[in-house]
Amino acid sequence: MTLNNSILSATLFLFSAIQPSIAEESIETVMARMKPEIAVKIAYQETRYMGLLEDDWQGSGFLYAAPPNTLLKQQLKPYIETMAAEGRQLTYIEPDTQTFHQLQLDESNPMMASLAVFQGIMMGNLQYLRHSYQLKFTQLDSTWKLVMVAKEHEPDEEPIKIILQGLQQQAATQLELILPDGDRNYYILQSAQQGVDIKQQMLGVLQGLKRK
Repeated sequence: MTLNNSILSATLFLFSAIQPSIAEESIETVMARMKPEIAVKIAYQETRYMGLLEDDWQGSGFLYAAPPNTLLKQQLKPYIETMAAEGRQLTYIEPDTQTFHQLQLDESNPMMASLAVFQGIMMGNLQYLRHSYQLKFTQLDSTWKLVMVAKEHEPDEEPIKIILQGLQQQAATQLELILPDGDRNYYILQSAQQGVDIKQQMLGVLQGLKRK
């Protein structure tokens, strides 16, 4: 081996040695990344594909989560709609129609079940997800994917299915919810904002709901 080749080989070895290796992803690492320390806020865009309607429905807003078990979905477009799950209590308000509901979260209802799984995902609650869903995790070259299929469902219906995806070493960027009737909700999730200011924003929205 010539001197030049020896130098080249040594250089390539050193270069490869200092490159950061891609850490092995798992359900545990993904859920740990989703779990907020104080509070988290994620902008979302939602598309609903409903078989009975010709046009797809589109909306956008923010998702908030704070430990131990509070989830807030604040839809801003095409109209204002807010859903808050604090533990098992669900609050829903739609100002334009003066609609207000406060009830217990019932996971036998597919729409409430979808909110419950959002709560579990946003809180990084792996224990709840494993109890209620069959989980299949896949790591690809630059992405990861988690498929969740509800364990309990009506005998004559398909189970609720959730597909969560993201880039390696990052939180989820896409979520697809497939309901028993075949309707699908597809979410694009933006980068999360975290901190005390986010918790104050979240508390302000929750207090507004309680004054209704």
